[in-house]
Amino acid sequence: MWQTHKNRLRSEACQKTSALSHNARDLTQECSWLKQLLHTRITHYFEQSEHATEWHIIEPAEFTSALSSYGHFIESNKLSTLERLLIILALTPVINPSLFDVLLSINEQTNRPFTEFGIVERDATLYASAATAAFILGGNDVMTQCQVLKTLHTSPLLKRVLSHYDDGHAPSLLSAPLALTAEYVQTLTTATAYTPESDSTFAASPVKSNMTWQDLVLPTSIQSQLDDIIQWVKHGETLITEWQIGKQLRPGYRALFYGPPGTGKTLTASVLGQAVDMAVYKIDLSMVTSKYIGETEKNLEKVFSLAEHRRWILFFDEADALFGKRQASNSSNDQFANQNVAYLLQRIERFNGIVILASNFKDNIDNAFFRRFESIVHFESPKPAQRLSMWQNGFCEKTRLSPDINFQQLADQYPLSGADIVNIIRCVSLKLLSQGRSEVHPRDIHDAIARTQAHHTQPRW
Repeated sequence: MWQTHKNRLRSEACQKTSALSHNARDLTQECSWLKQLLHTRITHYFEQSEHATEWHIIEPAEFTSALSSYGHFIESNKLSTLERLLIILALTPVINPSLFDVLLSINEQTNRPFTEFGIVERDATLYASAATAAFILGGNDVMTQCQVLKTLHTSPLLKRVLSHYDDGHAPSLLSAPLALTAEYVQTLTTATAYTPESDSTFAASPVKSNMTWQDLVLPTSIQSQLDDIIQWVKHGETLITEWQIGKQLRPGYRALFYGPPGTGKTLTASVLGQAVDMAVYKIDLSMVTSKYIGETEKNLEKVFSLAEHRRWILFFDEADALFGKRQASNSSNDQFANQNVAYLLQRIERFNGIVILASNFKDNIDNAFFRRFESIVHFESPKPAQRLSMWQNGFCEKTRLSPDINFQQLADQYPLSGADIVNIIRCVSLKLLSQGRSEVHPRDIHDAIARTQAHHTQPRW
């Protein structure tokens, strides 16, 4: 068994090394193409002879390796020559910054680098700009510059892949430094999948659970509403495209989970993600909210933009902290809060994935959101039948239950939430382990219940 595991690890390591080497080979080929373009354009630009040669664009080579993530990205998206040039220019500061050295020639008349080359420096790093691409393709031709600008404004792929270095210095999109988003830098260089949670600035984290859909103990009414979400995931695309009613529908799906604490809102969201094979990302409010105007929206936009083209469910716990009711603007703080809510109203309506809001109090959510929800699910405190099921299925097989334990009586007598029952079972199980026994007595359960109830009734200060 150990040898089999060792061979599997070796095989996986070899596959990763192979993918990385194929990626490096294709990136080297692409850099060679860029180097040839730069050399030919610079030579042609400074050629003083009256018989200057006519400029012809050098087309890039095709990629054939299926093991190269860079080559697969280029070929699968059917990039034009201009789009491909913009991508490699954005990657150059990461993989081969010395290629830009040729564009640092000093203009003898101004004693500065040539402006038309479009090279800009930010944080001690040289970046190309869209103006650099326009210069490579057309020199000082204004028509080429307009074509480059049009491509930047209209290409959905470039909008998703490029992250323009926005520091307020660039007067236009043409002169803004070109950079790739962190996701595509990692994917196109290391040939590994991007994991946003590894980024310390990413304001969301995955929510996972060991429970399955069958483990959920929920009323039939809630299960029916959750099934609506599942059916949207399965058939929503068909509804929009094949049935052609997309014009009448907003993109995506929005749901509100509300009810008392401990009734399973977060757990249900995580298990729902498993049921539809979608990752659930919980928004970290501490990383989203900011006292500076515009920063909260910017942090949220980063999450929405990254989730836009993925199979993600965005989960906002304690949603009333962000989606709370708007107030009359009597102060700058009120105006600031209203601005955040207005942004969220527009953003979740445009989001093409699934958004779930969870709140203990439905009335705390701004009324304008309610017409945007496709589902509003009320999580009530569990009824005796549900509590009985939780008690019966809660203890593990290594414990023995005393004949004196009456789960039906516990379910009828104590109106506990699901989270309370789980905590009580955990408390009892830890007590058994610490005392070296495996049989659960009624006193163990009643002591844990009393402790839980004391936590609920004691003063907060």
